[in-house]
Amino acid sequence: MFIAFVVVFILLAVGAYFYVQHQSFHGMVWEEVRDMVGEHPVALDVVRERDSLPAPMRRYLDWALPGDRAPATFARLRHGGTFRRSADEDWFSIRGEQYYATAEPAFIWAATMKMNPLLWVRGRDKYVDGRGHMLIRLLSAITVVDAAGPEMDRSTLLRYMSEMPWFPTAFLTVPGIEFSAPDDSTVELRMTHAGHTVSGRFTIAADGAVTRFYTEDRYREMEGEMVRMPWYGEYADPKLFDGMRIPTAAEVAWQTPEGPLPYVRIAIERMEYDVPLPF
Repeated sequence: MFIAFVVVFILLAVGAYFYVQHQSFHGMVWEEVRDMVGEHPVALDVVRERDSLPAPMRRYLDWALPGDRAPATFARLRHGGTFRRSADEDWFSIRGEQYYATAEPAFIWAATMKMNPLLWVRGRDKYVDGRGHMLIRLLSAITVVDAAGPEMDRSTLLRYMSEMPWFPTAFLTVPGIEFSAPDDSTVELRMTHAGHTVSGRFTIAADGAVTRFYTEDRYREMEGEMVRMPWYGEYADPKLFDGMRIPTAAEVAWQTPEGPLPYVRIAIERMEYDVPLPF
């Protein structure tokens, strides 16, 4: 009887520890979102006019902003989806939320990846004040990834660029972006922020829909080393949210020497603008 009591006590104590760690991780994300919001602007100025942009970018913005929608001052979303680390792994479920500043590049993403009901991973990726940081904890408590540095700064800034189609007025309000169009279906962006300069290109369909983002400037962690590797995302299932037409499905992949490695599939479930608060 005593042994059974001890076992139950230990199990309850372990469960309480992981619950506290999970809540602590959630609280950290809330505080980071509040810090990122800071003195939230009530309105944003347009730093570039549509008429100054290349033809495929103008076509995209006409598609993405069909009305006279004022620039969004903040964006937040919730998503579901699946995730894997390598081609040999099964896909695991992932649920997350993400927050974006739109006056200058900044975001915070937090997600839970579940391998099974008893095993999960909490992740947080961010780019704030010109610095990127990825934190991943097993069971919300055991740190397995804590990545920062110049490569992470550039990679997270590129992530922000690739996700701007989810808050398209930012193409008109975020400074430090140069646009060019090598052909009628491609827009190349060169973004400079906080001493970092990255580039990527969007593919624009004939109807104006954005269908793809590609860059060779992102870094992948491999065996403890940050390796520069082509990276892309493909977009689908556009829907209208509060005056903005955005893709609600995306698949993200590395272009490895062995071939494409899709590793994240995202489905947006909730999209809100001008609500500068954590969910």
